[in-house]
Amino acid sequence: MTKTESDHHSHQHGYHHRFDDIERWTKKFDDPARDQWQKPNEVIEKLHIEATDKVADIGAGTGYFSLRIAQKYPAATVYAADVEDSMVAYLRKQTKQRALPNHMPIKVSAHEPNLPDKVNLVLFVDTCHHIDDRTDYFATLKKRLLPDGRVAIIDFTENSPEGPPREHRIPPADMKTAMREAGYVLDQEISLLPNQYFLIFKPDGSN
Repeated sequence: MTKTESDHHSHQHGYHHRFDDIERWTKKFDDPARDQWQKPNEVIEKLHIEATDKVADIGAGTGYFSLRIAQKYPAATVYAADVEDSMVAYLRKQTKQRALPNHMPIKVSAHEPNLPDKVNLVLFVDTCHHIDDRTDYFATLKKRLLPDGRVAIIDFTENSPEGPPREHRIPPADMKTAMREAGYVLDQEISLLPNQYFLIFKPDGSN
Protein backbone atom coordinates (compact mmCIF):
# COMPACT_ATOMS: atom_id res chain seq x y z
CA MET A 1 0.00 0.00 0.00
CA THR A 2 1.41 3.38 -0.96
CA LYS A 3 1.58 6.25 1.49
CA THR A 4 -1.26 8.01 -0.34
CA GLU A 5 -3.40 4.88 -0.22
CA SER A 6 -2.54 4.39 3.43
CA ASP A 7 -3.46 7.98 4.27
CA HIS A 8 -6.75 7.64 2.39
CA HIS A 9 -7.52 4.36 4.12
CA SER A 10 -6.81 5.85 7.54
CA HIS A 11 -9.32 8.63 6.89
CA GLN A 12 -12.04 5.99 6.40
CA HIS A 13 -12.03 5.37 10.16
CA GLY A 14 -14.33 7.77 11.97
CA TYR A 15 -13.69 9.71 15.15
CA HIS A 16 -15.97 8.31 17.85
CA HIS A 17 -17.08 9.67 21.18
CA ARG A 18 -20.34 9.75 23.10
CA PHE A 19 -22.79 12.66 23.23
CA ASP A 20 -24.67 11.54 26.35
CA ASP A 21 -24.30 14.80 28.29
CA ILE A 22 -27.07 16.60 26.43
CA GLU A 23 -26.81 19.77 28.52
CA ARG A 24 -23.13 20.14 27.69
CA TRP A 25 -23.65 19.58 23.96
CA THR A 26 -26.67 21.86 23.79
CA LYS A 27 -24.56 24.69 25.18
CA LYS A 28 -21.83 23.97 22.64
CA PHE A 29 -23.89 23.27 19.52
CA ASP A 30 -26.49 25.99 20.11
CA ASP A 31 -24.12 28.66 21.40
CA PRO A 32 -25.18 31.93 19.71
CA ALA A 33 -21.49 32.57 18.99
CA ARG A 34 -21.60 29.61 16.59
CA ASP A 35 -23.91 31.55 14.29
CA GLN A 36 -21.06 33.90 13.44
CA TRP A 37 -19.01 31.23 11.70
CA GLN A 38 -21.68 28.61 10.90
CA LYS A 39 -23.92 31.13 9.11
CA PRO A 40 -26.98 28.85 9.28
CA ASN A 41 -29.40 31.06 7.36
CA GLU A 42 -26.94 31.62 4.53
CA VAL A 43 -26.16 27.90 4.38
CA ILE A 44 -29.85 27.04 4.15
CA GLU A 45 -30.30 29.54 1.31
CA LYS A 46 -27.43 27.89 -0.58
CA LEU A 47 -29.11 24.49 -0.28
CA HIS A 48 -31.95 25.64 -2.59
CA ILE A 49 -34.59 23.55 -0.85
CA GLU A 50 -37.95 23.38 -2.60
CA ALA A 51 -41.15 23.95 -0.62
CA THR A 52 -42.25 20.30 -0.49
CA ASP A 53 -38.84 18.60 -0.45
CA LYS A 54 -37.92 15.73 1.81
CA VAL A 55 -34.72 16.56 3.66
CA ALA A 56 -32.60 14.41 5.97
CA ASP A 57 -30.16 16.01 8.38
CA ILE A 58 -27.90 13.13 9.42
CA GLY A 59 -26.05 13.84 12.62
CA ALA A 60 -28.71 16.41 13.47
CA GLY A 61 -27.52 16.68 17.07
CA THR A 62 -29.58 19.31 18.87
CA GLY A 63 -31.39 20.32 15.68
CA TYR A 64 -29.26 23.36 14.87
CA PHE A 65 -30.05 22.99 11.16
CA SER A 66 -33.03 20.63 11.07
CA LEU A 67 -35.25 22.83 13.25
CA ARG A 68 -34.41 25.91 11.20
CA ILE A 69 -35.18 24.09 7.94
CA ALA A 70 -38.48 22.72 9.28
CA GLN A 71 -39.53 26.17 10.41
CA LYS A 72 -38.54 27.86 7.14
CA TYR A 73 -40.20 25.21 4.94
CA PRO A 74 -43.40 24.12 6.73
CA ALA A 75 -44.55 21.99 3.76
CA ALA A 76 -41.25 20.10 3.64
CA THR A 77 -40.54 16.90 5.53
CA VAL A 78 -37.40 17.11 7.63
CA TYR A 79 -35.89 13.95 9.10
CA ALA A 80 -33.67 14.92 12.03
CA ALA A 81 -31.52 11.80 12.18
CA ASP A 82 -29.01 10.90 14.84
CA VAL A 83 -27.36 7.77 16.22
CA GLU A 84 -27.58 8.91 19.85
CA ASP A 85 -30.70 8.13 21.89
CA SER A 86 -30.15 11.24 24.01
CA MET A 87 -30.07 13.47 20.94
CA VAL A 88 -33.19 11.90 19.43
CA ALA A 89 -35.06 12.36 22.73
CA TYR A 90 -33.97 16.00 22.86
CA LEU A 91 -35.06 16.53 19.26
CA ARG A 92 -38.49 15.09 20.04
CA LYS A 93 -38.92 17.56 22.90
CA GLN A 94 -37.90 20.44 20.63
CA THR A 95 -40.31 19.28 17.92
CA LYS A 96 -43.18 19.32 20.40
CA GLN A 97 -42.22 22.60 22.07
CA ARG A 98 -41.91 24.38 18.73
CA ALA A 99 -45.02 22.74 17.23
CA LEU A 100 -43.23 21.58 14.08
CA PRO A 101 -45.14 18.54 12.79
CA ASN A 102 -42.91 18.38 9.70
CA HIS A 103 -39.80 17.87 11.89
CA MET A 104 -39.36 14.14 12.41
CA PRO A 105 -36.60 12.96 14.77
CA ILE A 106 -35.39 9.45 13.96
CA LYS A 107 -32.63 7.20 15.19
CA VAL A 108 -30.31 5.91 12.47
CA SER A 109 -27.50 3.39 12.39
CA ALA A 110 -23.89 4.51 12.62
CA HIS A 111 -23.03 2.09 9.84
CA GLU A 112 -25.69 2.71 7.21
CA PRO A 113 -28.11 5.53 6.33
CA ASN A 114 -31.32 3.64 7.12
CA LEU A 115 -33.69 6.51 6.37
CA PRO A 116 -37.42 5.70 6.36
CA ASP A 117 -38.04 7.29 2.97
CA LYS A 118 -36.27 8.51 -0.15
CA VAL A 119 -35.28 12.16 0.05
CA ASN A 120 -34.33 15.12 -2.13
CA LEU A 121 -31.46 16.30 0.05
CA VAL A 122 -29.23 14.78 2.71
CA LEU A 123 -27.27 17.21 4.85
CA PHE A 124 -24.16 16.29 6.83
CA VAL A 125 -22.80 19.10 9.02
CA ASP A 126 -19.67 18.27 11.03
CA THR A 127 -20.69 14.61 10.85
CA CYS A 128 -18.64 12.84 8.17
CA HIS A 129 -15.55 12.60 10.38
CA HIS A 130 -17.61 10.31 12.64
CA ILE A 131 -18.44 7.82 9.85
CA ASP A 132 -16.46 4.62 9.29
CA ASP A 133 -16.08 3.22 5.75
CA ARG A 134 -17.36 6.42 4.18
CA THR A 135 -17.19 5.13 0.62
CA ASP A 136 -19.48 2.20 1.43
CA TYR A 137 -21.76 4.39 3.53
CA PHE A 138 -22.32 6.93 0.76
CA ALA A 139 -22.69 4.24 -1.90
CA THR A 140 -25.54 2.82 0.18
CA LEU A 141 -27.01 6.29 0.67
CA LYS A 142 -27.66 6.59 -3.08
CA LYS A 143 -30.51 4.10 -2.67
CA ARG A 144 -32.27 6.58 -0.36
CA LEU A 145 -32.11 9.50 -2.80
CA LEU A 146 -34.91 10.57 -5.10
CA PRO A 147 -33.97 11.05 -8.79
CA ASP A 148 -33.00 14.70 -8.19
CA GLY A 149 -31.32 13.86 -4.88
CA ARG A 150 -28.28 15.71 -3.59
CA VAL A 151 -25.85 15.27 -0.72
CA ALA A 152 -24.47 18.36 1.02
CA ILE A 153 -21.37 17.97 3.17
CA ILE A 154 -20.03 20.62 5.52
CA ASP A 155 -17.03 19.73 7.64
CA PHE A 156 -14.06 21.33 9.33
CA THR A 157 -10.97 22.47 7.49
CA GLU A 158 -7.52 21.53 8.75
CA ASN A 159 -6.85 24.98 10.19
CA SER A 160 -10.25 25.59 11.76
CA PRO A 161 -10.14 26.72 15.41
CA GLU A 162 -13.26 24.59 15.90
CA GLY A 163 -13.73 20.88 15.34
CA PRO A 164 -12.26 17.51 16.28
CA PRO A 165 -8.54 16.82 16.76
CA ARG A 166 -6.69 17.63 13.55
CA GLU A 167 -5.73 14.01 12.91
CA HIS A 168 -9.43 13.15 12.65
CA ARG A 169 -10.38 15.89 10.21
CA ILE A 170 -11.08 14.90 6.60
CA PRO A 171 -9.34 17.05 4.00
CA PRO A 172 -11.77 18.13 1.28
CA ALA A 173 -9.69 16.27 -1.33
CA ASP A 174 -10.17 13.02 0.61
CA MET A 175 -13.90 13.70 0.92
CA LYS A 176 -14.15 14.24 -2.83
CA THR A 177 -12.23 11.01 -3.46
CA ALA A 178 -14.50 9.00 -1.16
CA MET A 179 -17.58 10.44 -2.85
CA ARG A 180 -16.23 9.78 -6.33
CA GLU A 181 -15.49 6.17 -5.36
CA ALA A 182 -19.04 5.93 -3.97
CA GLY A 183 -20.47 7.00 -7.32
CA TYR A 184 -21.03 10.74 -6.99
CA VAL A 185 -19.97 13.83 -8.89
CA LEU A 186 -19.24 17.20 -7.33
CA ASP A 187 -22.07 19.57 -8.20
CA GLN A 188 -21.03 22.65 -6.21
CA GLU A 189 -18.15 23.82 -4.05
CA ILE A 190 -19.39 26.80 -2.09
CA SER A 191 -17.04 29.39 -0.57
CA LEU A 192 -19.01 30.73 2.36
CA LEU A 193 -17.77 29.44 5.70
CA PRO A 194 -14.54 30.47 7.43
CA ASN A 195 -13.97 27.20 9.33
CA GLN A 196 -15.51 24.58 7.03
CA TYR A 197 -15.69 23.43 3.45
CA PHE A 198 -19.12 23.17 1.82
CA LEU A 199 -19.58 20.59 -0.95
CA ILE A 200 -22.71 19.43 -2.76
CA PHE A 201 -22.72 16.13 -4.66
CA LYS A 202 -25.09 14.35 -7.02
CA PRO A 203 -25.08 10.67 -7.98
CA ASP A 204 -22.96 10.13 -11.08
CA GLY A 205 -25.10 10.12 -14.21
CA SER A 206 -27.86 12.35 -12.80
CA ASN A 207 -26.85 15.38 -14.87
